[in-house]
Amino acid sequence: MAQFLISAFADEVSPELENQIAALQRNGIGYLEPRNISGGILTKTEEELHAIRARLDEAGIGISSLGSPIGKYKITDDFGPHLEDFRKAIRACKILGTHRMRIFSFFVDTPDLATYRDEVHRRMSILLDEAEKEGILLCHENESKIYGQNPAEVTDLLTTHPRMKGIFDAANFVREGQDPVAGIDATLPSLEYVHVKDATYPDRKIWPAGMGQGGYEEVLKKVDAAYDGTVFLTLEPHLFVFDAYKSIDSHKLKVGVLYDSPDAAFDGAATHLKNLLTKLGYHEEENKLWKK
Repeated sequence: MAQFLISAFADEVSPELENQIAALQRNGIGYLEPRNISGGILTKTEEELHAIRARLDEAGIGISSLGSPIGKYKITDDFGPHLEDFRKAIRACKILGTHRMRIFSFFVDTPDLATYRDEVHRRMSILLDEAEKEGILLCHENESKIYGQNPAEVTDLLTTHPRMKGIFDAANFVREGQDPVAGIDATLPSLEYVHVKDATYPDRKIWPAGMGQGGYEEVLKKVDAAYDGTVFLTLEPHLFVFDAYKSIDSHKLKVGVLYDSPDAAFDGAATHLKNLLTKLGYHEEENKLWKK
């Protein structure tokens, strides 16, 4: 039987760390997946990373995983600069105190993603070799327009690279017209954690958990049946055009529920997730662990 810990991308509230901490604390969330803290997490110096870690420790906030952009690059880009960023991400994991790193499997600029399958696997092997030496667990997220956007490609990635774990994101499957239940079945044998946002198709709108076609009730039941231990549920609301994504998402973000501020959107997403867990028979304990 699974037990759930809620984490979040709190940069959707604000790029400022104090505002992120405030949002987590008022929603009773004890973990952060850092992605942007007054700039992308890979731009931080060692001194800045140590200061972030100290402030989070003081606030009682843990790090569930590093929300890195690794693999969110074109497969045709030079791999050298990408490797340099990867090494910065490893450094950030170690300083912030997490052994998990979120990664992707490269943007492919062609309808036939399989054209670049061999190159995707070659690069993944290199990343996994370096991560293993450093004690870092790479966790692959299914994402649009990458090799890994559908269940068959996820299965291929996770079975070819058993050292890599999977992150399940229902909305990313739904927005590409893929079956999220097939997605969780593909990810489940290697599942490390779950990203929580919902969506509908074909309008590609984003919704709070349980309001779209992501099948979160069935997904969480499958996770519960398959796992004996804690699993992170990481909120990624995408219900407001937050600061870090203004330049790239403002023209394409479609939401099913309108909120008047990033704080309201974050709080709404947290409430919907907690309501869904309650509906499924989970209750929250003092240590913020949700269990039956």
